[in-house]
Amino acid sequence: MKAKAGWCAVCGDYVWLAEEGGCVKGHPASGISGTYEAEYAPEDRLEEALRSAEQAAARVGEVAKETWDEATPAVKRAWAEARPAMRRAGEAAGRAVDELGESIRTFSSAMAEKRDTDAPPPPAADEPDRDD
Repeated sequence: MKAKAGWCAVCGDYVWLAEEGGCVKGHPASGISGTYEAEYAPEDRLEEALRSAEQAAARVGEVAKETWDEATPAVKRAWAEARPAMRRAGEAAGRAVDELGESIRTFSSAMAEKRDTDAPPPPAADEPDRDD
């Protein structure tokens, strides 16, 4: 099978050409020189596909880094703005725990006093034990 190939100035390599004369990676025909017809073997197409996949993966990594770099300042700003509110919430939670502890101590003391002063008298010796 015959196919056209040429030098792609953008890729910096000899590449297979698309039908319109540009690089199969989408570069325009204006950047192609030294075109020639070559015998096309399926292995060449596989190698080209693998190279394209590697380049696409590299671009994904670049885009991810660019996105992270763009998002990082916003995340830092949001954290800086949220930190005082989180500190106030923590302080309020601490005060609530202290108040709860004080309430429990007060309740326990009141129950202890009530137990001591309102305890029923022991049964008289002549009264039978009753289970109600």
